Amino acid sequence: MKLFLDDWREPPPDYILVRSVNELKKLVKRFGPQIEVLDLDNHLGPYQSLGGTGLDFIKWLEEAVYLGEVELNPDVKIVSHSSDPLARELIEEVGASIKAYLRSRR
Repeated sequence: MKLFLDDWREPPPDYILVRSVNELKKLVKRFGPQIEVLDLDNHLGPYQSLGGTGLDFIKWLEEAVYLGEVELNPDVKIVSHSSDPLARELIEEVGASIKAYLRSRR
Protein backbone atom coordinates (compact mmCIF):
# COMPACT_ATOMS: atom_id res chain seq x y z
CA MET A 1 0.00 0.00 0.00
CA LYS A 2 1.35 3.41 -1.00
CA LEU A 3 -0.20 6.49 0.61
CA PHE A 4 0.03 10.04 -0.78
CA LEU A 5 -0.96 12.91 1.55
CA ASP A 6 -1.81 16.09 -0.35
CA ASP A 7 -4.52 18.73 -0.52
CA TRP A 8 -4.51 19.36 -4.28
CA ARG A 9 -1.98 17.25 -6.18
CA GLU A 10 -3.00 13.95 -7.72
CA PRO A 11 -1.03 10.89 -6.58
CA PRO A 12 1.31 8.86 -8.77
CA PRO A 13 -0.10 5.63 -10.23
CA ASP A 14 -0.70 2.90 -7.64
CA TYR A 15 -0.86 5.39 -4.75
CA ILE A 16 -3.90 6.05 -2.57
CA LEU A 17 -4.73 9.74 -2.21
CA VAL A 18 -5.30 10.95 1.34
CA ARG A 19 -6.40 14.55 1.91
CA SER A 20 -6.20 14.94 5.71
CA VAL A 21 -3.94 13.94 8.58
CA ASN A 22 -6.88 12.44 10.48
CA GLU A 23 -7.71 10.19 7.52
CA LEU A 24 -4.04 9.19 7.21
CA LYS A 25 -3.81 8.33 10.91
CA LYS A 26 -6.78 5.97 10.56
CA LEU A 27 -5.18 4.20 7.60
CA VAL A 28 -1.81 3.88 9.34
CA LYS A 29 -3.40 2.47 12.49
CA ARG A 30 -5.33 -0.08 10.45
CA PHE A 31 -2.84 -1.04 7.74
CA GLY A 32 0.58 -0.08 9.19
CA PRO A 33 2.50 -3.29 8.40
CA GLN A 34 1.12 -3.29 4.83
CA ILE A 35 2.25 0.27 4.04
CA GLU A 36 5.17 0.41 1.61
CA VAL A 37 5.37 4.20 1.10
CA LEU A 38 4.25 7.30 2.99
CA ASP A 39 4.66 10.29 0.65
CA LEU A 40 3.76 13.44 2.57
CA ASP A 41 2.97 17.04 1.75
CA ASN A 42 3.19 19.54 4.58
CA HIS A 43 0.74 22.40 4.00
CA LEU A 44 -2.71 20.91 3.46
CA GLY A 45 -4.77 24.01 2.74
CA PRO A 46 -8.43 23.55 3.63
CA TYR A 47 -7.74 20.06 5.01
CA GLN A 48 -5.28 21.35 7.61
CA SER A 49 -8.16 21.82 10.07
CA LEU A 50 -8.64 18.03 9.93
CA GLY A 51 -5.58 17.01 11.94
CA GLY A 52 -2.86 19.47 11.00
CA THR A 53 0.10 19.39 8.63
CA GLY A 54 2.44 16.74 7.30
CA LEU A 55 4.87 17.74 10.07
CA ASP A 56 2.15 17.22 12.67
CA PHE A 57 1.51 13.76 11.22
CA ILE A 58 5.14 12.64 11.19
CA LYS A 59 5.66 13.81 14.79
CA TRP A 60 2.53 11.89 15.82
CA LEU A 61 3.76 8.83 13.92
CA GLU A 62 7.17 8.96 15.60
CA GLU A 63 5.60 8.98 19.05
CA ALA A 64 3.02 6.33 18.16
CA VAL A 65 5.71 3.97 16.81
CA TYR A 66 7.99 4.50 19.82
CA LEU A 67 5.11 3.86 22.23
CA GLY A 68 4.04 0.74 20.35
CA GLU A 69 0.66 2.20 19.40
CA VAL A 70 1.33 1.81 15.67
CA GLU A 71 3.09 -1.03 13.91
CA LEU A 72 4.91 -0.26 10.68
CA ASN A 73 6.79 -2.23 8.09
CA PRO A 74 10.52 -1.71 8.91
CA ASP A 75 11.15 -1.22 5.18
CA VAL A 76 8.54 1.53 4.80
CA LYS A 77 9.72 4.41 2.62
CA ILE A 78 8.94 7.81 4.18
CA VAL A 79 9.38 10.79 1.86
CA SER A 80 8.01 14.28 1.40
CA HIS A 81 7.02 16.08 -1.78
CA SER A 82 6.32 19.39 0.00
CA SER A 83 7.29 22.53 -1.89
CA ASP A 84 8.47 23.95 1.48
CA PRO A 85 12.14 22.87 1.62
CA LEU A 86 12.46 23.16 5.41
CA ALA A 87 9.29 21.15 6.05
CA ARG A 88 10.37 18.54 3.49
CA GLU A 89 13.76 18.18 5.22
CA LEU A 90 12.21 17.92 8.70
CA ILE A 91 9.63 15.33 7.59
CA GLU A 92 12.34 13.21 5.99
CA GLU A 93 14.64 13.53 9.04
CA VAL A 94 11.91 12.30 11.38
CA GLY A 95 11.06 9.59 8.87
CA ALA A 96 14.69 8.43 8.87
CA SER A 97 14.63 8.35 12.67
CA ILE A 98 11.49 6.19 12.65
CA LYS A 99 13.05 3.79 10.12
CA ALA A 100 16.25 3.52 12.17
CA TYR A 101 14.18 2.66 15.24
CA LEU A 102 12.19 0.05 13.33
CA ARG A 103 15.36 -1.55 11.94
CA SER A 104 16.91 -1.67 15.43
CA ARG A 105 13.99 -3.78 16.65
CA ARG A 106 14.42 -6.52 14.03
